[in-house]
Amino acid sequence: NELTAIGREEWPAVTQIVFRNYQWGAEKRNSTLWYDDNFVGTELDTKVSYAGIATACGLKGVVARTQDELTAALNQAIVDQKNGITTLIEALINQELGEPFRRDAMKKPVAVAGVSANDMAHMKQA
Repeated sequence: NELTAIGREEWPAVTQIVFRNYQWGAEKRNSTLWYDDNFVGTELDTKVSYAGIATACGLKGVVARTQDELTAALNQAIVDQKNGITTLIEALINQELGEPFRRDAMKKPVAVAGVSANDMAHMKQA
């Protein structure tokens, strides 16, 4: 949805970068931790191009496959942005799974000291 909005003529130009690793990395990492290195539904379609979608939305779409290409794309995007051109750079990165954003998100719930289910206020039915 951002791509259909950020190219509006009355808005200032921006540069947007999508780091593309063809997966929902955080969810995949959490799944592998929780389910003994198994995962499902986290691999994304490699045929989809966010740079292509940006171009279809009237923006400038660029794919960067190396650090040098990314540096060149960023330098050009700065020049283009000053000239009113909005650019989306699709930076292709590896699929290495990092640490989860929140390690505590994968722990089983624990009782909170001093809080009881009896402390909950019941809602009246409408």
